[in-house]
Amino acid sequence: MTERIGLFADLHSNLEAYEACMAKAQGLGVTRMVFLGDIVGYNADPAAVIDRIADLVNAKRAIAILGNHDEAVFKDRRNQMNASANAAIEWTKTQLKESHLEFLKNLPLVVNEEKICFVHASAHNPADWNYITDSMSAWRCVQSSGKSYTFVGHAHEQALFYQSAVGKLIRFAPHPGDEIPVLQHRQWVGVVGSLGQPRDGNPEACFAVFEPGSETLTFHREPYDHFSAADKVRRAGLPDDLANRLITGK
Repeated sequence: MTERIGLFADLHSNLEAYEACMAKAQGLGVTRMVFLGDIVGYNADPAAVIDRIADLVNAKRAIAILGNHDEAVFKDRRNQMNASANAAIEWTKTQLKESHLEFLKNLPLVVNEEKICFVHASAHNPADWNYITDSMSAWRCVQSSGKSYTFVGHAHEQALFYQSAVGKLIRFAPHPGDEIPVLQHRQWVGVVGSLGQPRDGNPEACFAVFEPGSETLTFHREPYDHFSAADKVRRAGLPDDLANRLITGK
């Protein structure tokens, strides 16, 4: 069976987006899943999303990585987040059982495989939660990972950085659905975008699929009922700007 790795980041307690992307991934023949952190935060279904991911991890069908919002549930990060993010974290704490907390606490910062590094923010000082937004931050990331492929979340917009002939990392804006050759003799950083809170003006959920055998990477956008997800945010008493962000994708 051809291995197809589904890459999902920044789910942020968005159950509607999660279920839409899981259904799409199944249709695409994804054989295992990697959740690149920020399982919780911002939106209204933290317990349900954790439960579904924990079931996949326990069944050995997925791995999950720690994100900064996940860490904020059990470690004080209030001085590093804005008011709406902090409000969502405080509300999230009231929704979780001890088993949910233990799951988050036990998530690794980084998972390394033979040719692949999975991390939420950057392989360069991963606990500092640095964003990969330009060539220099991507270069630092691959220098630290040492792998052909490094897959990250944290930055909520999809991007691919590739190594040029002189070693510089160059940013490429992927088009959803296009199969991109990612040959392993170069180094690559794939920023898979946010499943649960896109920020590029398109409310459709983001994820990506990597096929190691054929050395291809495909970015995807998936429509979902973002109006229902936004309504849940409002009914939970979370900040209005978090609901509006789901509707506008900004």
